[in-house]
Amino acid sequence: MPTLREKLRTDRGRDVPSVRQVSVFTENRIGALAELLSTFDATKVRILALAVIHGFDCAIVRFVFNDTDAAARELVESNYRFTICDLVAVEMPPGGDGLQRISKALLGAEIDIHYCYALITSENIRGSIVVHVDNPSMAATVLAEENFQLLDEADLRT
Repeated sequence: MPTLREKLRTDRGRDVPSVRQVSVFTENRIGALAELLSTFDATKVRILALAVIHGFDCAIVRFVFNDTDAAARELVESNYRFTICDLVAVEMPPGGDGLQRISKALLGAEIDIHYCYALITSENIRGSIVVHVDNPSMAATVLAEENFQLLDEADLRT
């Protein structure tokens, strides 16, 4: 295992592989999620991950898309408010202890996991998760050093 951290590069010009999460703010009412999802009906945008956070009078819907830029354009055109942040996407290793191994690697580097959720994958990508952490760059470096397979947005377009 290397003792010095190597700089990783991605097509987006980031130091490490990452994917972007789009968090959309919507009303907490019946049909609001269906209405939001229909924004992408006539597009080539595919939803690869989804998490809904229920609030008293609003909801936050977290997405990972196959094309974040196209999804953002559709959301702007539909007058949705949203934010974008970086996540670390990790393929689950063989065996049943992948989540434990990922969390132990991040704990060892004192990286705080805020939340994670499953990523819908294709036949080219094994089951995966996206993880929101306090230091995405360091988390990606640590996981790569531990031989986890990290995903970038280019991997999600396939």
